[in-house]
Amino acid sequence: MRKFFILTLMVVCLMMVSCVERRNRVILEKFVPITADDDCAIKVGGDTYYTEGQMTNYIPSSDGGSTDLTTSEANYFYADKAEIEYEWDPKPQADGRKLSLDQKLWNKKTRKTVHAIVVTPDGGQAAGYVHLFEEAQAKNLLDHVNDIDWIASPLVIKIRIIGKLADGTTVKTNKMNFNIIPTFGTTIQMGSVYLVPEGGFQDATDSNGKKVSAAKQEYDAIMAQCAFNDPLLGGCFYGQDSSMLNCYAGDTEWERFISETYCQSETSCYIPGYAAAGVVEMIFNTMKNSSDETGYYACCPGAAPEAPEEEEDNAAASGSGSGE
Repeated sequence: MRKFFILTLMVVCLMMVSCVERRNRVILEKFVPITADDDCAIKVGGDTYYTEGQMTNYIPSSDGGSTDLTTSEANYFYADKAEIEYEWDPKPQADGRKLSLDQKLWNKKTRKTVHAIVVTPDGGQAAGYVHLFEEAQAKNLLDHVNDIDWIASPLVIKIRIIGKLADGTTVKTNKMNFNIIPTFGTTIQMGSVYLVPEGGFQDATDSNGKKVSAAKQEYDAIMAQCAFNDPLLGGCFYGQDSSMLNCYAGDTEWERFISETYCQSETSCYIPGYAAAGVVEMIFNTMKNSSDETGYYACCPGAAPEAPEEEEDNAAASGSGSGE
């Protein structure tokens, strides 16, 4: 998870080949990315994974090798929880400041798995995902996303999976580490917004003396600056990993929180049904514009608009009909 931290409350996990003795163990082996190439599904046994990270049940079967879930096999592993530890070493920043996260939020946490995960014995594999952060933790990271050097002071996530065998025996996997680099506002699609001049578009006259309506000027600006892409390009989750998004990428409580918290407008930046639009406009109008820039960045329409009908310039019209 490396991009657009405003939408990153959920991160895939569960899958690296471990050096511990495997027999009679359930091993957390790989962190598997969810990719568009895999139809945005969590798939085990592939070649793509983050560093070390897929659960494999190396415990031998208790009934001679059957993997039928209808049998009385006692060594099926039922993953139930993820135990997460957060390790962060707050080094002084380049300017000498000593910044810190809210430590009461970053003690060891336990998350329930999002859906049931069953791993069969004799080398069976399975994967699932959990939430790495609570909303309060995500908000705390957001407060420091730009003022902490996350390379010098990395946030390391340590995960182990806890579950039970079919006979009730509690089993814990080995721990694995995952490095998080929170970022903010970096995966908005190019061509998501267009610039509205200060005071809005106004009727004007071009260099040839022809009248150009405000509607035509806005249409021209939209057609020159907007890409009209799908709400999500690349990736599987809005704003995470390789995904790029625009103003139509959804409406969540998290997006609403971002748009309203950082809103610098006299009115609300939240549009019911289009929270992502408020986020995108807020980012462009507070973070991506220069201090001497005037005007306002507005969300592009979802599709190219029809060209407005322009009235013929009165002077030109009367001139064309004059006689000798």
